[in-house]
Amino acid sequence: MVLELIKNYKKWLFLIPLGLFILDYILIETGLIAVIDLYVYQFLHYFKSPFMTNMFTTITHLGGFIGITAVIILIFLFNRRFALSCLSLSVLQQILNNILKIIFKRPRPSVEHLVEVSNYSFPSGHAMAITCLYALIICYIYRSKPNYRNVLIILCVLVIILVNLSRVYLGVHYFSDVFAGSMLSLSLVLYVSNKTFFIC
Repeated sequence: MVLELIKNYKKWLFLIPLGLFILDYILIETGLIAVIDLYVYQFLHYFKSPFMTNMFTTITHLGGFIGITAVIILIFLFNRRFALSCLSLSVLQQILNNILKIIFKRPRPSVEHLVEVSNYSFPSGHAMAITCLYALIICYIYRSKPNYRNVLIILCVLVIILVNLSRVYLGVHYFSDVFAGSMLSLSLVLYVSNKTFFIC
């Protein structure tokens, strides 16, 4: 039994980020992560400047509807089946995000919001969207083994990190919001990546 689980460990990898998502929520509820949330926000705002604000305001759009849609359309031009997988999972994570926001009802940070937002804070919709799409792209790149594979994977990871940081810098999310969003989407991608009906 144990050997079988070890042999098929990839099928269970999704439980790691899912567990981190649950742990993150527990830390939020107990208030134990509040210090980290504050520290990350203050650290990012140590570098606050018009340039940084403009940069993060631009970067954050990559995780919005237009940014995600544009990338899926671009993928569609080269691989329609993979684009369909990206679209399906993006829609699924958006539905899940909307449901979770209604369930948890966590207020936005009580700091200056540098961009306009609505609804609740947890988990971050931008973090979920960008992680979902780009983690799926990383999965595809890893399996298809194109030239400069490592460079492409690093670029995708960098985009995920920057969009996550942008939400905290812009004052519309706590660090724990974006971490939870990323972990939940990563869990979702790892789960479906082993399913034959998903092309990645």
